[in-house]
Amino acid sequence: MNLWALRSLRWAYVAFIAAASAAAIQSGLRGAGEGSHSGHFVLALAIPELVAALAFLVEPLEVVACGVLLVVYVVAGAVSLASGDYLAPLRFLYFAATAVLIVSAQRHRPAARA
Repeated sequence: MNLWALRSLRWAYVAFIAAASAAAIQSGLRGAGEGSHSGHFVLALAIPELVAALAFLVEPLEVVACGVLLVVYVVAGAVSLASGDYLAPLRFLYFAATAVLIVSAQRHRPAARA
């Protein structure tokens, strides 16, 4: 993957995840949950997700940020599945796979030629 494409994917991913997290935080702060989940539960996932998404833009932090995002997606997917939502876990799997792809592509990029 060329550098421009990788950067574009990273920025688009972060913009989407950050916007979705911010919307969830606003709902959670109003006491509204998602589905059968309470506002507090939504905040417990959305706040770390937003922080990790923003940290994902900083290359030295990308692996840790990716790890936090994966934990959030696993918890959100498992809770969604347990509550009978069979589509949300697929969405979280897609988000997780995209984060891993971005980190992996960045780590395995050929060194720039001098």
